[in-house]
Amino acid sequence: MARSLIILALLAGIIVSIFAIYPQMRLESRRGAEFNGAFATYDLDEMAYGSYLQALIDGRGRRNDPYTGRDHSPDTPQPESLFSIQFATAYMAAGMAAVLGYGAWEVMPVISVVSAFFTAIAVFLLIFSITREALWAFAGALMVLTGAAAISGLGAFNSLFDGGTAYPYFPFLRRHIPSMSFPFMFSFFLFLWLGITPEGFRERLVWGALSVACFAVLVFSYFYLWTSAGAVLAGLVLFTIIFNSERRTEDLKYLVGVGVGCVLMLIPYVYLLSQRNEMMDKAQLLVYTRQPDLFRNVEIYGAIILVGLAALFLTHRSTIDRRVLAFLAGLALSPILVFNQQILTGRSLQPFHYEYYVINYVVLTAVVIAAIFLIKYAFAEMRHLSLAAAVALAVGSTLWGGYEAVATTKFWDGANAVRDDAMPVNLRLRELAAGDIDESRRVSTLNLEPLQADSQPTVAPHSVLWARHQNVFVGLRDWEENKTRYFKLIYYSDLDGDWLRGALRHCSNIEACMALFGWDRFNATLSADARPLTLAEVDEEVERYEAFSNAFSHIDAAEHSFDFLVARISDNDPLVNVRKWFELDEGEDLGRYRLYRATLRDPDASDEF
Repeated sequence: MARSLIILALLAGIIVSIFAIYPQMRLESRRGAEFNGAFATYDLDEMAYGSYLQALIDGRGRRNDPYTGRDHSPDTPQPESLFSIQFATAYMAAGMAAVLGYGAWEVMPVISVVSAFFTAIAVFLLIFSITREALWAFAGALMVLTGAAAISGLGAFNSLFDGGTAYPYFPFLRRHIPSMSFPFMFSFFLFLWLGITPEGFRERLVWGALSVACFAVLVFSYFYLWTSAGAVLAGLVLFTIIFNSERRTEDLKYLVGVGVGCVLMLIPYVYLLSQRNEMMDKAQLLVYTRQPDLFRNVEIYGAIILVGLAALFLTHRSTIDRRVLAFLAGLALSPILVFNQQILTGRSLQPFHYEYYVINYVVLTAVVIAAIFLIKYAFAEMRHLSLAAAVALAVGSTLWGGYEAVATTKFWDGANAVRDDAMPVNLRLRELAAGDIDESRRVSTLNLEPLQADSQPTVAPHSVLWARHQNVFVGLRDWEENKTRYFKLIYYSDLDGDWLRGALRHCSNIEACMALFGWDRFNATLSADARPLTLAEVDEEVERYEAFSNAFSHIDAAEHSFDFLVARISDNDPLVNVRKWFELDEGEDLGRYRLYRATLRDPDASDEF
């Protein structure tokens, strides 16, 4: 039994790891001899996480800003950012990179494999510990990790409908958050369960300590994971009371003890949060509302499970393990809690993250475990049929996982090719910075291509004039600086007001829309307060840009001066506005990009030009 358990657990980990490494294999295969070393991305938020990770690898402090280069120091104190608060897995990843001697661009595929492998094992162990069915635990783990996107209407499932897009790739594998945190969430659930099953105090103490330790990692890793874990714990306490097991008092003491330990872990977190940058709330789209949110797919599934569990409790009181019922009910209640916590707190923070990245996995776990018990009950006298069903589920989940991996990775082929094209220039910048990484972060780069600008800090330490994820770090003084930097980018790109008007209408250019108005103005799923741009808002911003361009001066050029310029090699690349204020050398061709060294002209020369 032990041998087969280990084999099935490892096999689940290996299968999910293959799915995890597929995007990298696809990129390298498609690029062939032209592959330059980029990591394959399947979510552009990975640029921000990878940039922060590379800064840690380079030895920069926790409160670093890889985009502006304005790190915390005694002379230049910086507030907390989303990244400096959620630092736990970033340091784990940096430690892994240090052991391997890798940069962020090299360690990201390793993170995928490690995260997938240990998450699959954690899910397997959780399901097995509750059901005591190894083959079903194997099939269930594959089902949870390959099917969670589908139950939210995401991923390859969405592409089956007219106009649907196969996006995102396996959501839990976004690196390094939430991917590296996911094994800890399922381990938290596992230790909670193990803690309510033994009778011995010492055993409960061990499982309780491990539960709190996992929760601590979640707290300093990803907001949506620790709040989901807390919701499951709250639900488990509630249903332990309702279902009234034989050892309810002991179970409640254990769960409350774990809860107290978890609350203690929140004290330093709350302190760090109180020191956050004022821009963080706007960048993260914090909305003040008490409006209920009751009809998302995962909430409906959770409610159905709760009704089914209530029916089982009422009709099979003597045969159903009440601890199992309580645990499943805690999992099933969690989506209703997390999507409606704003009724009490008055604050909503991009709730779609729960639906994409976390709570769909929690709910599907409850569905799978409940289904296993029902199938075991239905085929109690025909175990071979039950095992055949488990094999069928495992095969079906694996096939769907393969389809999911291929269909959702295609979406990123173009972006990954562009990012790989930029690797030679990014590696060259890193080479130029090799003498003093800390000093080189103060060297700025003008990147005329937004995707390359966003990706450059995952390799090189130089700051950039503007990038799409720049506003989620602490270096920007306020939202106006973010807008000013973007105005300068399009000014240096020789783009006029007519271009900006076209870019902003219907948010046809996402970078322009997010830079000037915020992320929620082009994607209604990001915020409870999302609203489309109006023509009046577009016209007003175009007028501001035209006035900015007409009044551009040497002072403006000097305020955000740059030392390097990176542009795609083009037959017609006059860089008229750049050359008014900066002297450029002849440039160095690196793949499909040209790297210029730039020197700010003196005021008199700028005026004459």
